[in-house]
Amino acid sequence: MRPSMKQLFAVGMIVVGACGSGGTDPASPDASTVGTWSPLVKKTWTLGPGDEKTSDLTVESVERDIYVGGMRPLAPAGTHHTLLYRGIEGTNMIYASGVGTGELVFPPGKGLKLTANTVLGLQLHIYNTSDAMMTGTSGIEVLELDPSTVTDEVDMFLPGPQELEIPMGTSTASGSCTVTTPYQVFALFPHMHQYGTHFKTTLTIAGQERMLHDAAYDFERQTVTTFEPIQLNPGDKVNTECTWNNTTGGVIVDGESSDTEMCYSILYRFPRGNEEFCND
Repeated sequence: MRPSMKQLFAVGMIVVGACGSGGTDPASPDASTVGTWSPLVKKTWTLGPGDEKTSDLTVESVERDIYVGGMRPLAPAGTHHTLLYRGIEGTNMIYASGVGTGELVFPPGKGLKLTANTVLGLQLHIYNTSDAMMTGTSGIEVLELDPSTVTDEVDMFLPGPQELEIPMGTSTASGSCTVTTPYQVFALFPHMHQYGTHFKTTLTIAGQERMLHDAAYDFERQTVTTFEPIQLNPGDKVNTECTWNNTTGGVIVDGESSDTEMCYSILYRFPRGNEEFCND
């Protein structure tokens, strides 16, 4: 999930409103969008049998300041992950989903701010595992908030090990992220690829361990879990542990393709922090 967007396949350029419909003729938002789900950006694609593509879609000119209180993917069959970034270089990820991810609604009073003229980058990873042509429209919908109700800004960050080299058979890797500023976490999206078998996230708070997630991993059902906000303070830790069963006959490295791997405890928090990736 750390792409150089210049190296990806360009699949189109569009301009959207703050909660526009996406496409070449976006709808201008109005007060009726507050409190409703609206498409932020979407892209129609076509893939041949067995084809796989990671692509970037640059979205320019968010027309006005908005606060987002929830996000959900538009993810028909073939959509393996959807990523949304602030900035054309893909340097600040603000949303991620995988196969089977449902909607995420933030706690009351918490919103992700998109300011007027913000440049957004949408990255789609699409993979046709069938023996027929496949087409679909993938993207992201958002739930807009009344700005007067927002008390804290939300963002996401990605604790977990990087530069993976996964040997043949069953193996485990882990990473530890030390908290540097106070914030509260309220949602977790465990993310691996198709060779992942088990995922564990543990918080160490004031020296005491708290299990946040410890379960078998299913690439075809990547759910996001919400919980009551948990306070983390400087010196606390987020520990991520991933287990794989490498049946390829060779070493698997980290990367964007479903044939490579990742290991991230993707967490949503407030207030907005400074770091995006975190591994001591």
